[in-house]
Amino acid sequence: MEMLKVKTVIAVGLFLFTANLFTGNLHAEVKVDRNVSYGTHERKVMDIYWNTQYKNAPIVFTIHGGAFKNGSKAYCNKDMRDLYMAKGCIVVSPNYRLKKEGTSITKDDCALDVAMAVAYVQANAKKYGGDPNKIVATGASAGGYISAQIAYSKKWDWPADAKYKPEQLNIVGWFGNSPYLPRSVIRKVSDKDAPGFIMYGGEKEHPATPARQGYDMQAAFTAKQIWSKMVYIDAMGHVPGRRVLFSPRTRDKETYEAFNQFLDLVCYGKGKPKGGDVIKVK
Repeated sequence: MEMLKVKTVIAVGLFLFTANLFTGNLHAEVKVDRNVSYGTHERKVMDIYWNTQYKNAPIVFTIHGGAFKNGSKAYCNKDMRDLYMAKGCIVVSPNYRLKKEGTSITKDDCALDVAMAVAYVQANAKKYGGDPNKIVATGASAGGYISAQIAYSKKWDWPADAKYKPEQLNIVGWFGNSPYLPRSVIRKVSDKDAPGFIMYGGEKEHPATPARQGYDMQAAFTAKQIWSKMVYIDAMGHVPGRRVLFSPRTRDKETYEAFNQFLDLVCYGKGKPKGGDVIKVK
């Protein structure tokens, strides 16, 4: 009986080894480069997560919020990384300069910093097995403002410490989790821009990020015939994405499926999901 168990274990081990050999997973490894510098300021650093098996993988930027005054790249937690990497994506989480008292930093300086990070990764995508032409900008709250600027601004006034100064950032999709969207950002949406996925809480939302901003952004997408999806969670407040989307324990099934369809669409050109609608989570 013991001999039979040993033979069974050996047989299973050989099967898994052979399967990994033929699927190319034998030496696949998830790696992270921490504090990769994209400028001269101490806050101009980012963490890059990738799989050594990746070839021409889409790249997802996860941009933290914090009213432009607080926050860090640690915002990108394991649940978030797991969701994106399960779709075969490289994940990049940048820091950026903050609007601290006594400094002249503005919210648009914050956006410019992250644009520099995107330009850096765009130029060095092949090092991580990435596709420089498939970048998705995502963010929460203030990070949603920054990610929208990254996705829909057409021109950047690059500073002296920018290591790369491309004419355009190759954004194929945008996701905002309770993004701050003033009219100045919404007006930047133009023909053939990247599709968008938007999420807001209900009455408990932050007063600076009412769900009306999401509806206005979706109207701008519709007017330009750009695919979009909005999720409205009446019972929740600010940045509901962590609970409704990213956490395997609490995520909403319909929202999760719709977001996966969005990623398939923008990252791989797969499928034709319904757009222009609103998912209302109870």
